[in-house]
Amino acid sequence: MEYRTLKILLTGITGLVGASVVTELLSKHADYEVIAICRSGHNSPAQLRVERTIAEQCAFDGIPGAEVELMKRITVIDGDVTKLPFDEIAKYAPFDTMFHCAADVNLGKDPEGKTYATNMNGTINAIEAVRRFNIPNMHYVSTAYVAGTSVGRVMEDDMPATGWINSYERSKFNAEKLVRESGIPFSIYRPSIIVGRLKDGLIRKPLAFYRILEFFGRLKSHRCHKMGIAANAPLDLSLRLKSKTSDKIYFVPVDYVQTAISSLFLHPTVNKTYHITGESPVSTDLIAEACSSVLKASGLVVTEDVPDPTASEQLLNKMIEDLMPYFTTQIIFDNTNVRNTLGDEVLNWKQDLAFLKRMAYSYYKQEMPDLVD
Repeated sequence: MEYRTLKILLTGITGLVGASVVTELLSKHADYEVIAICRSGHNSPAQLRVERTIAEQCAFDGIPGAEVELMKRITVIDGDVTKLPFDEIAKYAPFDTMFHCAADVNLGKDPEGKTYATNMNGTINAIEAVRRFNIPNMHYVSTAYVAGTSVGRVMEDDMPATGWINSYERSKFNAEKLVRESGIPFSIYRPSIIVGRLKDGLIRKPLAFYRILEFFGRLKSHRCHKMGIAANAPLDLSLRLKSKTSDKIYFVPVDYVQTAISSLFLHPTVNKTYHITGESPVSTDLIAEACSSVLKASGLVVTEDVPDPTASEQLLNKMIEDLMPYFTTQIIFDNTNVRNTLGDEVLNWKQDLAFLKRMAYSYYKQEMPDLVD
């Protein structure tokens, strides 16, 4: 029988999950090849976008320069998931698996339905590609928050939600249903809120939660400047964040996401779903304590009652209102499938105050170095 490499048809290679998983798989498996569908954008052709992303990911992973060899096994097709270039894709068939990572991750309002349409149409097209090219199975990156407004323990293979916080969650829920009902053997991965890696808190591409850190940092820097003191000097921020609190905030380190998904990818697709969330959620109060400590900024309070809000408090709540539901959730994400497939040791890590401080410090050191020592 003729030998050939394992060929992966992939979307979303420039995203946080896609880039990290592709780099991990190609680094550890010399017989893997990726055909990546990527759209041009930001005045950069698709090929250049992929090259830059993989170079950044390799540097982040501690293997700078490895992208030269890895790119030899990545073929880039210029295209959008909402209108896949099937004729061009056909030139590279057959494929051994489909890995659909691409998504519009917009947690805010979706008045024109762009987020919903992108995520639904992208999944419809991914399924069509599987059928058209007779691909044996499919890997799909969803989100833990297809659980929506559920309360209590959510099992990995269940879809209990009847309500959602935003259009993004609803689109991923319905896209998951399409995958489940397609008749195609699948593995579904559900990451929660992706943050910096465990050892040093660094992240290649700060998203979502980091908007809150950015606001706190800019506010402190501005106030210190007005007072004529150093940006890293102690300061009373006197800032109230209007929100309920929770001890079920599922931050997940990006290196765990990379390791877990790339490891699960090697196992058979047996119609299983995997919560990529870990089992050590943090609390609202712990996050506030970590930010206050790193910024040397006292007076940061999370409270449901904010009478007579200041201009800064009004601006803060307006800027991050789409994120706040994720800091009040009462969901517990079960990890039985992950544990049964990869073993107990893969979940042998914990997020605590020390980790949150590392994460905040690394972000400020990278983005606003004047704020930290």
